[in-house]
Amino acid sequence: MKKTPILAAAGMAIFLTAPVLASETLTATFTQPDGGVTVNTYDNTVLVTVSGVGQSAGTNYNDAFYVYADASGAPIGPTNDPDYYQLTFGTSTLVGFDPSQDAKYFLVGSLPAYNPNHIYMFELDTGTSAPSSLHFGVSDGNFSDNSGFYTITVSEVPEPSTWAMMLLGFAGLAFAAFRSRIETAPVA
Repeated sequence: MKKTPILAAAGMAIFLTAPVLASETLTATFTQPDGGVTVNTYDNTVLVTVSGVGQSAGTNYNDAFYVYADASGAPIGPTNDPDYYQLTFGTSTLVGFDPSQDAKYFLVGSLPAYNPNHIYMFELDTGTSAPSSLHFGVSDGNFSDNSGFYTITVSEVPEPSTWAMMLLGFAGLAFAAFRSRIETAPVA
């Protein structure tokens, strides 16, 4: 009896039963504090990619983490404002004038370095183990003079058990392929 088909089937079953990870892209406008909300729910740590620029620092331009141009659009030394004018995050409705919502306080790791392309990828700790909608916006208090938006992609970060199942499935498939090559090799 050949074990290769059984091993291949077991490896494929493990690989195919690994959970599908949620992912979505949304837009968060600069014209309101709670500019964009996910449709899916997330918990623990998520992977976030954010791009986009706008005016929320008076007439200065900012991206997700840095004020980088003055009112005329002329470059200035990028700075991370200690209170406002950057990406905000929460698991409930965001409000204006609350710098504690700044996404930088939820980062797993340090603040990303300034990127002149204004695209940042980072892990965010949602602070919850119960699946929740995620809210994104811009930290400000006066939204009437704002313009622009962020494009945000949110993806679940696989739990260690998910990685283990996927690796076990790949290993089973690789072993089955290895065994089938040995069994079909001509004998000299």
